[in-house]
Amino acid sequence: MKMMETYYRILKHDPDGKLVKDSGLISSHSYVIQFLEYLEGSFKVVDKTATDVDNAESKIVDKSDAMDAQGRVDAAVGDDTYGIVVGTNAGTTAEDNENYALDTKIVEGVASGELSYQAVTFVAPRVVGANIDFDVTRPFLNEHATDTVTVKEIGIICKNTTDTKYHLLLRDVVADEAVAAGFTLTVVYTLRTTV
Repeated sequence: MKMMETYYRILKHDPDGKLVKDSGLISSHSYVIQFLEYLEGSFKVVDKTATDVDNAESKIVDKSDAMDAQGRVDAAVGDDTYGIVVGTNAGTTAEDNENYALDTKIVEGVASGELSYQAVTFVAPRVVGANIDFDVTRPFLNEHATDTVTVKEIGIICKNTTDTKYHLLLRDVVADEAVAAGFTLTVVYTLRTTV
């Protein structure tokens, strides 16, 4: 019996907003150990450390934090430190349970090789057939005048606000997605529970 599954979907829009590609739902194989360490600390309400994106041990759960300060993924426009993030996977690091960061994160900006990170949005959990789905979405705009940026990996990073540490929760190596100048790439993660 399946308890919880995660999928990702990649959408690409041209400069006029026309949808030019929809990958459909693709099964994610990306939960890394920090995800379960976060759940353990939250469920037990105890301090919990985990490997952060700088490959150092830091608190992923601090029991002295208010709940609204723990495990946030609701990054705002222009913030590439957490939320859904994308990368070039330049070193071709395979998916692994102990991944702690994207291989090569694409940074926020409008210069060559950069993408403009838009705000992370959520679709509240809802019944979809026999499933309950919860979507986390983020668009990425290529605002460079001419250059294409190729996305090869995606993930979700959470933020611990006590000491502002960041922890990777999910990471997927994806089929190359060339984002031409003026195009928008949107990544949707769907967390699904099935009875």
